[in-house]
Amino acid sequence: MLHLHIGFPAGKYSAACIEEPSRPEWPPHPSRIYSALVAAAYASDRQPSACERNLLLALEQAEPPSLAFPEADTAAGATSYVPVNDLPSRFGPKSYGPLLPNRQPRHFPVAYLLGEPEIVLSWAFDLDREELRLLDQLAARMTHLGTSHSLVVARFTCSEPKPLACYAASPYGDLSLRVPLPGRLQELDEVYAQCGGSPRRPQPLYEDFVTYARLAGGPIQVHHSAYEWLAFRLKGCTWGADTAHSLGKSLRRAIMSLLDAQAPAAVHGHAAEQLHIAWLPLPEVGHPRAEGRIRGMGIALPNGLSRQERALTLAALARLPFLRLPDGQVAELEPVIDGPHTLRTLCPKTWTGFSPCWSSVTPVVLDRPPKRFESSRVIQALVESLVNAGFPAPLSVTLSQTSDFEGGPSVRRIPTRLPRTHARVVFAEPVQGPVIAGRWKYFGTGLFRPTPEEFLS
Repeated sequence: MLHLHIGFPAGKYSAACIEEPSRPEWPPHPSRIYSALVAAAYASDRQPSACERNLLLALEQAEPPSLAFPEADTAAGATSYVPVNDLPSRFGPKSYGPLLPNRQPRHFPVAYLLGEPEIVLSWAFDLDREELRLLDQLAARMTHLGTSHSLVVARFTCSEPKPLACYAASPYGDLSLRVPLPGRLQELDEVYAQCGGSPRRPQPLYEDFVTYARLAGGPIQVHHSAYEWLAFRLKGCTWGADTAHSLGKSLRRAIMSLLDAQAPAAVHGHAAEQLHIAWLPLPEVGHPRAEGRIRGMGIALPNGLSRQERALTLAALARLPFLRLPDGQVAELEPVIDGPHTLRTLCPKTWTGFSPCWSSVTPVVLDRPPKRFESSRVIQALVESLVNAGFPAPLSVTLSQTSDFEGGPSVRRIPTRLPRTHARVVFAEPVQGPVIAGRWKYFGTGLFRPTPEEFLS
């Protein structure tokens, strides 16, 4: 194993989070660390040797490294107002009141390390003594990471790292970090040649977001999803989550009209034992101003679909730029391309992540409601609904009349007399979404999301 130890003598790390610049980034992303190594190789106008360049290429082509790092205080920093050197314009300089003329707001976020101020990156390959010496010399030339305020001392070793909080790349992780891709070194060379060290640089093309999960003592057992996820943005729709069932049916009806006699059983759903596509309206919930408005449509394609059925469904979706809603509204459908500025409601990870704890966004309409609506009987009926949907029986179930998410519709707002309930369920192992359950699960009523942190004990 190859390990890169980076120490922070001042006990702090200054770098902005790419999603929220007012907050500090923690832990440092592997792509940022790789760029710092490349900068060290070219420091003081030196040119790296062929062997050093080959070692940098080996690092960018390796699998994402595991990380060990201490906890840190990542509270958002205060807003500062600084003078700028903007060119004069006919509109006059921007100002923030008579006391702050010609000032612009700036953030200088800092993460204060709460443990031993050192992080360790580990790659699963070995080097000979000479290669290790060259890499160690590169690391020794690193002066800072992030901004120049966070000084570092770095070294490469082949020894085992100290047992800190260790994370490794995993498809069911909840920590998303940027890692370099093959071609990143050449991209950095080209950017430097074009920009000459200018602080304004284009967005990197040769890096990717990789999810990381905390390593446990033994192998982690997970329940993988039975669906492939697609998402579409819905423009011009004012519907709420309480009528998700009708909206989901409208989308299925539109697809069936395009496919006509070619519509497979997974689309029309008339064959009870066949696989079913889920048409899931995606409501905006989970923040103080959320009202449960439908922002998009998620289409969950069963993994067992044949190639022909999948191709027919995708072709029909491609031919459906607009969706006519039951009240006569016409909404525009637009495929969602996931990115740093994508609305959280439309991000795939919001609905398809791994978690042992899930809470209902829309109430679950029970498959087989009990004759007497007692708590224990309702819990048993809810467990049966989850098992019928293909999920393991949960360890615990908490019933409620309201959702754990702000903006989620209450049980009373669902326009049906069928027994329904909100629930928070805890599984014995991480379960991958989408999690849907109940009689109306294929139309978005009975849709779950990972439980908010404030409800986790």
